[in-house]
Amino acid sequence: MAEQVIVVGHKNPDNDAISAAVGLAFFENELAKRQGRDVEYKAVRLGGLPPETEWNLAENGIDQPELIDHVEAGQKVILVDHNELKQAVDGLADAEVVGIVDHHRIGDVTTASPIYMTVRPWGSSATVVTALCRQHGIEIPEGIANMLLGAILTDTVILKSPTATKVDEEQIAFLEGITGKKHVEFGQALFNCRGAEADLPIETYVGADAKEFEVCGKTVLIAQHETVDIDGAMKREGEAREQMRKLAADKGYDFVLVLVTDILNEGSYFLVEGNHAVVDQVFGIDSSAAVWIDGIMSRKKQVAAPLLKA
Repeated sequence: MAEQVIVVGHKNPDNDAISAAVGLAFFENELAKRQGRDVEYKAVRLGGLPPETEWNLAENGIDQPELIDHVEAGQKVILVDHNELKQAVDGLADAEVVGIVDHHRIGDVTTASPIYMTVRPWGSSATVVTALCRQHGIEIPEGIANMLLGAILTDTVILKSPTATKVDEEQIAFLEGITGKKHVEFGQALFNCRGAEADLPIETYVGADAKEFEVCGKTVLIAQHETVDIDGAMKREGEAREQMRKLAADKGYDFVLVLVTDILNEGSYFLVEGNHAVVDQVFGIDSSAAVWIDGIMSRKKQVAAPLLKA
């Protein structure tokens, strides 16, 4: 019986966390076949499917990754799109991390033995997975290419995010050649999958792709809600703040910050509940009410990074 290694993204997964895991599991299985290793790599997820991920999986006839909430002791794991314990699957401390593929800062995951670790300062983990396939000469089928292309587009906000790089552009062009898609139109279709703002569950509005961080010795939650309907999104500010206060109380967060990002006009509203002193100091704002900042598109580079340096 083949040894199983699970490939998993972070909690509150976004499109990149799930799609890159699907792509990486494909890559690792193909590499194992080539090398004659009896190993099965299985993509799993730690939360609900974002609407665009669910749509893209269905369009390409790819099974939804299994939903899990923990790993067993001794389970071999590859982490995708994260390398911090607060964002990782429960039980990881007793499991065996055998690989990391990511595009974020280096966090606090430690291993007992050397591992394969590929971390690049690019716009998405799917970009890294695409580059790995090309590096090893592994042909990407159309369905997997669609998943990887979609993840790059949502994570880089159709290349509008300051995290987008020339490498992302190059991988997008390569994947366009496989899928026959035009990236702008495909990216807009993915974002449109999220539906009307009024119909979105408030837990998804606040909690989708929310990540925990340590800021000034305290645990905080930073989330990002990207939208093509900023007016509709901001009409739900009161509901969002109520949910943010609930999360802060339930989890003991020092503050909860939600970026409501306008994809079309390229900026974000800052919604903060809890102790907003650090946010105010770092960004020179008074976040006791919603504050708009032009050009803020990336939680990772423009928000989390300066807060973590505070």
